[in-house]
Amino acid sequence: MYTRNHYKLLKQLMERYLFREEDMIFVENIADWCKQCGIPEPDKERPLKLLPGQGGGFKMLIKEYIPDKTLNERINALSIRGQLVSVAHDRAELVNSEEKKLAYLFLKEVAHGLHEIHDELLADNWAIEEMKHAGLFFK
Repeated sequence: MYTRNHYKLLKQLMERYLFREEDMIFVENIADWCKQCGIPEPDKERPLKLLPGQGGGFKMLIKEYIPDKTLNERINALSIRGQLVSVAHDRAELVNSEEKKLAYLFLKEVAHGLHEIHDELLADNWAIEEMKHAGLFFK
């Protein structure tokens, strides 16, 4: 997925959480960018990363191209964790388009970085609820 193709969605999400549009930074590789800036990032395939900005605020790093393999792994992890909640309803089935997958990944970063939700299942829950509130499942 070329994330720049979804700039409008990303801009809307940035605004929804009171981030400035100019704090959206597209990079080729998040781990490499972080390494150059002295920020630890062990996940070589990380698709997005929310960082505190200098002087307050946040910056959202967005990988310019997210391979299908990476997207599928992240959505599959959502499915597996969701089985702890319900085996009858797979929330990952709701995340069934590039736009929804990108929104989910964005919101997971917000859950971790802004709301400091470090439990993956709780971050999934928060992201899915936010997607519902934003009307992303009705598109």
